[in-house]
Amino acid sequence: MISSPLLKSIIKPIWKDRLNNLMTKITRQKIFEKIQQLDEYLSNLKQLKKEIKDEKEFLKDFHFHGLAERYLQLTCQIIIDTLNLIIIEEEIQKPENSREIISLLFSKNIISKNLASRLEGIVGFRNILVHEYGKIDRKRVYQYLMERLEDFEIFKKEMLNWLKKT
Repeated sequence: MISSPLLKSIIKPIWKDRLNNLMTKITRQKIFEKIQQLDEYLSNLKQLKKEIKDEKEFLKDFHFHGLAERYLQLTCQIIIDTLNLIIIEEEIQKPENSREIISLLFSKNIISKNLASRLEGIVGFRNILVHEYGKIDRKRVYQYLMERLEDFEIFKKEMLNWLKKT
């Protein structure tokens, strides 16, 4: 047990710095792992996209729309999880919801305006996939699969750039 106030005042900041450095490494590693998962899911979605002839086939075959819904949901969730990890890493006030996370990270210049607007759509789409499964518009899922995978690539690119800067 350390009893000297002077010694305590020296040791406490040292351990606090070490703990903060360790947390930074752990959080950054988690972010990197999320990006790797994102890459895997995007690869699966791109493969699925190649296998689908047209919208009619997609809507008719439960394998196609089921896989697309699940991988898109997982991909959207990875983005939300990653954004939350950045909030922790940057020691930004805890947001009320996912949309507020986007606003906070944009205001701190961590994400671009372009990405922020794309992420708002992704968060809304994820909420539909998770909470309104009985009302999922499969045409919208098809549209996301065919036209919006680039949004996830842009996210990945910006996150990798952020990791390099920090």
